[in-house]
Amino acid sequence: MTMVMDIKEEYMKKFEEFVNSLPNDAVTIKNSLDMEIQQRVDDYKSGSSVTIPFNQNLSSLRERLVSLI
Repeated sequence: MTMVMDIKEEYMKKFEEFVNSLPNDAVTIKNSLDMEIQQRVDDYKSGSSVTIPFNQNLSSLRERLVSLI
């Protein structure tokens, strides 16, 4: 089962203690979508991600589709 939880900062310590009291494989904590988006923004701003202009990619896609006709 997957669920999203918002935990008030004041209860974070108790929540962490609870999670740590469970068996190791009982809970998997993953990065939130906000963290993923922020990482992508940071990569883009730093220039470490490769981007392709929309028109260039669209033209390439169009050419491939036309060749199938």
